[in-house]
Amino acid sequence: MFNLNDTNVILTGGLLLAIAWTLRRNFRAQHQSRNRDPLAEARSELSDLEKNQMNRLNQLEVKLYDFGREVEARSEDRLRVLDELLQEADQEINRLRTQLALAQQGPTADSSTSGPDILVYEQERKRLSASAEQRLMMVYLNQAGFSAQEISNCFQCSPQDVEKVLAEDIPRPDSETA
Repeated sequence: MFNLNDTNVILTGGLLLAIAWTLRRNFRAQHQSRNRDPLAEARSELSDLEKNQMNRLNQLEVKLYDFGREVEARSEDRLRVLDELLQEADQEINRLRTQLALAQQGPTADSSTSGPDILVYEQERKRLSASAEQRLMMVYLNQAGFSAQEISNCFQCSPQDVEKVLAEDIPRPDSETA
């Protein structure tokens, strides 16, 4: 009946196998699409997105922690420098108070130990009015190394006013200031 050597039989068998394989593949695809759960897929996607966001949040938290440590270190350094400056300022204040106390003791005090800058200022102060005293103080501050802007901040006036005062011919002390 069937001769297996016949090429038509072999071709027909191969064709039947190809059709069966294609039908089975289509059946599986339909079965998978019928059994598909969109809600579970959405939950899975949301879970993956949530994990990604948590990872990103953890990375940002680490960066924030590192930044906080860096800021803390910088502020500690600045505070340390400010403390050193305050100690130096306190020492200078104590030195100036000592000179002022020696200058106020009167003419019997040894002028070489009290420092010439306090004495010259005190002598000039006795014979000047209040505004002239301010002008003289501006000159002293300028000689001490303060800028016109810093002096204007001290006297609450404009930097131009300070520059005018400094440009005028005010008697300047012969000694260096503190």
